[in-house]
This record gives sequence, C-alpha cells and structure tokens, in this order.
Amino acid sequence: MIKAADVRIGQEKIKIKGIGFDKDGTLFDSVKFWSYIDRIRKRNFLETAGSVAEADWESTMGFVQPDTVDHNGVLAIATMDEEILLTAGLIYKWRKLPWHECKKQAKEIFSQADKMLKLEEAFQTHAGVPEIFHRLYENQVPAGILTSDAYQRTESLMKMLGIKEMLQFIITPEQVANGKPNPEMVIKACGLLDISPFEFMVVGDSIVDMKMAKAAGSIAVGLVTYDGSEQLLAQDADYLIRAITDIAVGS
Repeated sequence: MIKAADVRIGQEKIKIKGIGFDKDGTLFDSVKFWSYIDRIRKRNFLETAGSVAEADWESTMGFVQPDTVDHNGVLAIATMDEEILLTAGLIYKWRKLPWHECKKQAKEIFSQADKMLKLEEAFQTHAGVPEIFHRLYENQVPAGILTSDAYQRTESLMKMLGIKEMLQFIITPEQVANGKPNPEMVIKACGLLDISPFEFMVVGDSIVDMKMAKAAGSIAVGLVTYDGSEQLLAQDADYLIRAITDIAVGS
C-alpha cells in the first residue's frame, strides 16, 4: 500500500500518494522543441503541397518560425494523430488527391520528421529536471508522465534523462480512448497505483492539464511559462508555480 507523502508547493504542505507530470512545456522548453520539429515537418509538407501552402500550414498549426506560438493552438495542444489529420486536410486542399492518399502522405511527413529528429538538440530541460524525479523516488513518491506526445519518443526522452526506471507510469494517447482534457489519463494512472484521484497531483503548463486534473478530482498545479498563462491557468489550478524547483519533497 502506498503511504501518503508530504510535498510542499511554496509554503503549502500537501499530502499525496502520486504525481503526474505533463512533458512538453513542463519538463522541457516547449518553444524550442516546437520550433525544431515544425521546421522539419513544414519543409516536408511544402515539398508535397508546394510553397504556396506555407501560410496555411502556419495558421493551421498555430506557429510561425522561429517562436510565434498560439499556446492554445494545434502544435501546442493537439495529439500527433490530430496534427496528421489536419495535415491531410491541407494536402487535400492544395493537391486534391484522393483522401486515403492525403492521409498516407501526411503520416509519412510526420514519420520522416520523427526519424530526422535528434532528441539532444530538440529538447532542453527546465531548471529542476530531472532532479525532481530523483527526490520523488528517494522519498518513495510514485511519479510518472501524462503527455499528448507519442509513447516511443516520451520513453526515449525519459531514458535520455536517466529516469525511466524511476517512473511508475508513462501514459500517452496510445493508452487511452480520450486524451486531455478528458480525465482518463489521470484515472488510468490512479488505477495503476491503486489510489484515489483526490490523492493524486497533476503538474502541467497548459489549461488542458488543469482541466484534466479537476475533472478527475485531483490536485492541479499549474506551471506559469509565458505571459498570460497565469491568468489562464488560475481558472482551474489549485496552485500556481513558476518553476519545477518550487515543488519540494522531503527534508
């Protein structure tokens, strides 16, 4: 049986039996990653659809190089499957290929981008990562990842950080029927730990992380990462932090 542990958020002490972290934006600098992966995907897309489709790509994905981002847009929030489907729609608009071919080419664009991606170049950790996972592990607080990214890349990143074996779960869209903000990821994590959702804490940088946590009945901790996010996260967050280092575990 998992024992409740004390975790401090600023001056507040909270008892929890498990904690789930969002990945992009929470553990890693999301804008750096988005810029990196968008350059590759957009290049592959324009080779298929033509350079005239560039503005359509940017407005659809919600990202203009090098760092103009809609933090509530497609690239920031959507799952890869959703991004692929939208890309297929753009290919259909500009090429008028049969729909099955549009979907095939869209999948290939994303597959090739993933093959070209170099994790060490694309992902830069925030301060306090991976140290927070070492502290949680040492204090026997079960921790894991709740992300909209694909499992394979997430697992590879956790191995790169050297914390894969410390995690109790990695939950991605492949393991659930409904992604964020649906509470299914949290409910699945709590089921794996055999704890109640109210004993579980979610740490994330986006509104969908907060809504997911609250829908499950869990504690929502919002990480403020850009101008305007504090007001957005505050709508649903129980606590707000400005760095992962604001979470203290143990003595």
